[in-house]
Amino acid sequence: MAKNDSGTIAAKSGAQRTKTRFPGVYSRKIINKRTGKPDTAFDICYRDQEGKFRWDLIGYASDGVNAPYANGKRGAILDGISKGEKPKRKATGSGMTFAQGWAMFEEKWLPTLANPQDELNRYKFYLKTPLGNRRLDAITLLDLEGLKASMLKKGLSPATVRLVLCDVRRVYRKLVSWGAYDGNIPTDGLVMPRLDNARTRYLTQEEALTLLDALKKRSRTWHDVAFLSLHTGMRKGEVLDLRGEHLDFAGGRILVKDAKTGSRTVHMTPDVRILLEEIRPDTQWKHVFSRRGETGEVRIRTDSDDSFVRAVAACELNKGITDRRHKVVFHTLRHTYCSWLAISGVPLFTIGELVGHSSVEMTKRYSHLCPDAKQEAASRIGTLMQQARDKRDAETATADHLSSASGIQGPS
Repeated sequence: MAKNDSGTIAAKSGAQRTKTRFPGVYSRKIINKRTGKPDTAFDICYRDQEGKFRWDLIGYASDGVNAPYANGKRGAILDGISKGEKPKRKATGSGMTFAQGWAMFEEKWLPTLANPQDELNRYKFYLKTPLGNRRLDAITLLDLEGLKASMLKKGLSPATVRLVLCDVRRVYRKLVSWGAYDGNIPTDGLVMPRLDNARTRYLTQEEALTLLDALKKRSRTWHDVAFLSLHTGMRKGEVLDLRGEHLDFAGGRILVKDAKTGSRTVHMTPDVRILLEEIRPDTQWKHVFSRRGETGEVRIRTDSDDSFVRAVAACELNKGITDRRHKVVFHTLRHTYCSWLAISGVPLFTIGELVGHSSVEMTKRYSHLCPDAKQEAASRIGTLMQQARDKRDAETATADHLSSASGIQGPS
């Protein structure tokens, strides 16, 4: 290691380390091997407990590392040494980028999901560019707060932003559980966007019939998928996941497996039975709704519902509506099913059981649709009290009548 009068030190790589305004903190101009672009590396030097001189690479400017950050790391190391602590070894996976971590996550975890395409799309559109080339241990809570603010500013819904940030958290936690990473997890302490995505719009019977007719003209498959959702309250993904083995015609039931809240049973209505008998697959393992793929019959993707979107537009169901909660989307069919049941007087607990709500709070959103039931329940107390008064008056009148008929007079 050679030092010259200009305050630079030659590193093993040949690049010159330049002193910063912080003691023991140096920078050097390099070509980042990961990105192939010019970058600045920040190193620190210190003497360990045994008096040996050590150099540690803290990170790169492209990862958000700067001289003050490196100085803070050096200070923490020196403070630990003064307390008799040995410098911590470099964290497992500390040189891994988020893209490399995602590749492992994609290989090991995504195949276990029923529909991994949603996660793949969110990474491609929202995470790959801002985080892909960043080192896992260099991504900070502040970085994620900035990413959250940026996505919200672009008009993404709080629900979508929350899903993206949850993907980041899941990647880190999976890597830790697999022993591939043991550094900091920047999502710890991250405040997720508040959700206000409760849909208030449901279809009238006339709107539902018009939409189904429009769908039948465009796509028989998406007409049938929509028909099942409207008549059973099943989610789009649950309908598309159906296989022959899930249909119990003898018992008139549909088995919904591995749904959001676990497996549940859906009851076939006469119309649903007729439809399913027409389209039931010829083998138990085949999907009820499928398309021809390179390897044969494959499941229809949940994001391939262009026919539904076009049918909604043709029916002008969203004309003039700007609030997304009032717009008709596929999930509106499930919301309509629950709304119609509530209006018909079906108890909220039963509705929640039928559609597999994860909490009572989700079902309570339909309570405003049955105000008459609440009024009736409240008025029952008055009715019971009135019945009690009428009974007492009748008994008193009978006693008085019997008393006068027998000539018995009460005390004066």
